[in-house]
Amino acid sequence: MAATVRSTTTTTLTKVLNPNHPTLHLTHPTPEPFTWNTLIIHRPTSPSPHSPLSIYLRMRRHRVPPDSYTFPSLLRSSSPSTLPTLHAHLIHIAFASHPFVQTSLITSYSHHSNLACARRVFDDIPNPDLPTWNSIVSACLKAGSLAVARRLFLAMPERNVVSWTSMIEGHVKCGDCGGAMSLFKRMLDAADVGMNAYTMSSVLSACARLGAIEQGRRVHGYICASGLRVDAVLGTSLVDMYAKCGCIESARRVFDGMGDGDRDVMAWTAMIVGLAMHGRVGECLGCFAGLRRRMRPNAVTFLGVLCACAHAGLVDEGREYFEAMRGEFAIAPEIQHYGCMVDLYSRAGRTEEAIGLVNSMGMEPDAHVWGAILSGSGARVDARTCEAAITRLVEVEPAKSAAGHVLLSNVYAKMGRWEGVRSVRGLMEDNQMKKTPGCSVVEVGGVHHEFYVGDESHPETGRIYSMLGELMKRVRMVGSGGETGEVLLDLDQEDLELVLFHHF
Repeated sequence: MAATVRSTTTTTLTKVLNPNHPTLHLTHPTPEPFTWNTLIIHRPTSPSPHSPLSIYLRMRRHRVPPDSYTFPSLLRSSSPSTLPTLHAHLIHIAFASHPFVQTSLITSYSHHSNLACARRVFDDIPNPDLPTWNSIVSACLKAGSLAVARRLFLAMPERNVVSWTSMIEGHVKCGDCGGAMSLFKRMLDAADVGMNAYTMSSVLSACARLGAIEQGRRVHGYICASGLRVDAVLGTSLVDMYAKCGCIESARRVFDGMGDGDRDVMAWTAMIVGLAMHGRVGECLGCFAGLRRRMRPNAVTFLGVLCACAHAGLVDEGREYFEAMRGEFAIAPEIQHYGCMVDLYSRAGRTEEAIGLVNSMGMEPDAHVWGAILSGSGARVDARTCEAAITRLVEVEPAKSAAGHVLLSNVYAKMGRWEGVRSVRGLMEDNQMKKTPGCSVVEVGGVHHEFYVGDESHPETGRIYSMLGELMKRVRMVGSGGETGEVLLDLDQEDLELVLFHHF
């Protein structure tokens, strides 16, 4: 009987759950908590007479007692200002100690970037259950507190696939991809924990960022051996991993092997961006045409297409895609799209059009936009435009101006203006500007080796430099030398080549 009443009530509610419905009415004379909970779950979160909070207040006025299912949805819909008030109310009516509510409180505080309150809720729980442990670990990871999350993870009395996946994903987002891979290996050793598509997706993301193709292939093999279906999530992650690891053909095979129902806009976008990264412009634009016939592209899709046009010098085509994005698909360009267009114009030597676009953007140019102008003017040895762009770059994002000053030094070096090079370098030293050193990563036998500019800390440094010297001899024997134009030192050609070849 109860099930029949609930079914009938739910059917009636579907008629009034439209956010644009002018009135909210209930046909049952004394609606039970289930009815009110359904309304709270489905109402729009914006302030209105029918918002979740307003529905809850009406529920209280009708003297309907809430239950443990009332508050999770209500807390999720709260704002930073109403959440503490709701929390106090939960304490007052003795619901704050319910496990469902505690987990929702932690998640809601985390959503509003209030880790301190989330941690206080957790610390007040005598015996947290597994979902609550997972919530506080996720909250710490979301806040970037990787060390705290690690300590909590190690203190957990038990862990499930959600626990492991959250930690792996958190390490990837915090840039510790090596740590993510170590966690994955430990997870494999925990025989009682199974994997799911989201676990493998996070692991593949770590492989992609590390450029770890051997490990990526092993993960792909594990996916196939474990019987996991290559759906939209895994397919997209595999395409992204192979493309970023330099294996665009493998990425294409994965993409072509996905079912039509699994190739969603994210999968198409991963393939388009991958082809753009590899300079396969014709295939990239062809892939975009295929997507366009089937579904609506998104903002990230257009980033890949515009990037491909920029690197291929396809100014007119790039402009057409940009206009189609704004017109046909009604996608408002973001700063990254403007950056791609500025890069497109700058690379083609059309500086005036690039600057004209910057002035008409309707938003403040960021470091990426000014960096695009810098790169374009640097490639054409345009010191005047470089100097102007540097000034603006320092204004909008001083922390990133070191790379811009290095680029200006490159321009002066190409022009043989060594006084300018010394002046820029002196300015950088006076202002303690330091460019992030260049780094190369090589994977040999599943082991990653990192090399920085001028780095001699590797245990095989002697053998490496010896082999590098041998390679230099062979390169000279075939009549080739290094491109020394951007080595910012006033040295003779032989010494310049030595510096260049030692730039790992």
